[in-house]
Amino acid sequence: MIKALVIVPYEGLFEMMKEISEEVEDIQLQIELGNLYEGVAIAKHAENAGYHVIISRGGTASMIQEAVSIPVIDIQVSGYDVLRILTLVKGFSGKAAIVGFSNITQGASTICKLLDLDIKTLTITKDIEVKEKLTYLKENGYEVVIGDVITVQAAKKLGLTGVLITSGKEAIIDALEEARRSYRLFSGLQKGISLFQSILDCNEQAIGVFNKEEKLVYGNERFNKEFYWMESGNTTDVKKLIQETSLTHEKQAKTLYINHSLWKVMTCPTEGAIVLFFEKTDPNRSIVQSENINLNAIELYTSASRIPISGKSDQIQKVLNQVNQYSKSEEPVWISGEEGNGKALVAHAIYLKRKTMNEPLITLHCDLISAEQLKDLINEDFFQKYASGVIFLKNIDKLNSYMQKELFHILKNGNDKKPQWLVSSEDDIEEKVKNDTFHRGLFHILSQLKIHIPPLRERRTDIEDLAHVFISELHPKYGNEVVGIRLDALERIISYDWPGNVGQLKQVIEQLFLESKSYYIEKEEVEIVFKRLEQQEKRNDALSHIDISGTLDEIEKQVLSKVLEDEGMNQSKAAKRLGINRSTLWRKLK
Repeated sequence: MIKALVIVPYEGLFEMMKEISEEVEDIQLQIELGNLYEGVAIAKHAENAGYHVIISRGGTASMIQEAVSIPVIDIQVSGYDVLRILTLVKGFSGKAAIVGFSNITQGASTICKLLDLDIKTLTITKDIEVKEKLTYLKENGYEVVIGDVITVQAAKKLGLTGVLITSGKEAIIDALEEARRSYRLFSGLQKGISLFQSILDCNEQAIGVFNKEEKLVYGNERFNKEFYWMESGNTTDVKKLIQETSLTHEKQAKTLYINHSLWKVMTCPTEGAIVLFFEKTDPNRSIVQSENINLNAIELYTSASRIPISGKSDQIQKVLNQVNQYSKSEEPVWISGEEGNGKALVAHAIYLKRKTMNEPLITLHCDLISAEQLKDLINEDFFQKYASGVIFLKNIDKLNSYMQKELFHILKNGNDKKPQWLVSSEDDIEEKVKNDTFHRGLFHILSQLKIHIPPLRERRTDIEDLAHVFISELHPKYGNEVVGIRLDALERIISYDWPGNVGQLKQVIEQLFLESKSYYIEKEEVEIVFKRLEQQEKRNDALSHIDISGTLDEIEKQVLSKVLEDEGMNQSKAAKRLGINRSTLWRKLK
């Protein structure tokens, strides 16, 4: 029996591999989800675990080949895989291009010519060429990039829409046959890990070794588990610590905030490398050393999401122009809009454009933070401590009047060194200011620059692009065969008012994607989902008219009366719906 470890870079391939594994009798398949360095970390355990062969895909397979000594089989991209993705991309309105190694671009180019598709193909020989090619495409008006995982990730960092070429069953079956051939040739070549490797992997500390170019050359088991994404000293604070150690040739020790946790990091210079020892501090401590601070209310990042803001409407183009313009200033920016309209996405975009060095982005969730917590922040000089950063006051309109006053005093009486402020609120904030339900002075200080994101119902021309972007993101996640939306289904989606805006649209597209029974989402499927939405809205509307300020008995009577009214005053139907008998209903309503 061949023992094979399968490391797949996206969830859809994971599910497909599970199905195929039930049909294979001569290969024992262990399937793991992991991309690039995460995949390498998983693969490093394969040799000691007695695996004969590793099966992976694309860039992940290439990296694993350099990290292990057992055979690594690459799941090749077939012509069918390329054809399926090209069919999906036909629904996009923007210019599209394929970027990848020759095994992708040669077949894709031929298929594009046969189908008369205007899709440019660019061939790379090394993964470091990806950024250069994508930058060229962006400068020349391309918006959609098709490729492997590395290409898609790089595309999203540049604000392009990345579409992953996923693998079909044919390619997987070919890879399994190649695994059988490799096993016959290399079954005797597995090697054990050295004693020193075992000792380091047993260490509770995360240990990483970086060369003079600040590239990771070794990580023990704990390091690979906690910092699998750290392919180099690419976290600014870690990079700076490596540089200091390299320049001084002396040991360093600092506490850093990495990936939402505090770590005590010690460095040790060696010949040609820097060894880093990471030890996690007390997980119950937050940035501010107070037991009253809710960690969920405060988030600190040294980078932010690079999700592109999609849309062709004049309204969303105005928002994008304001983002570019306001990014050149350090004045506060107030972002308003209905729930689900991407206010945090706009704040992250401004932060990324303003960021020059290692200044962090600190998000305070004003709907979660309490008055006591805010007081603790003030006492700990939190805002002065992070004066070099960007502070995003998310949902500031949720602060009570006391907290608004406290925040106003901080902004008005603070010293010259102040953080850059980004703020978000609902649409009705100016009305609240006029009605004195929101602090006028606080609003005027923080609304030097304003961005308003119109609701989705006022920019329906954006819906088609957004829908196709969401489908392209779901394809590698779930791996089913949906490649587009029928025109009549799309028209129905566009005609809907979307009270939950872009966030609701994304949820509905995901639901349709999972429930669709063919390559295209049909109008009938859209109608079924919309009927559910309508029923949910009716239930929510009914509950919104119930006054919950009274006693439990009073609230119960309101609910019973509402159900009775919905059932046309028919007590039998109302009692059946409530799961009680008629006499109980009558008694409770007395």
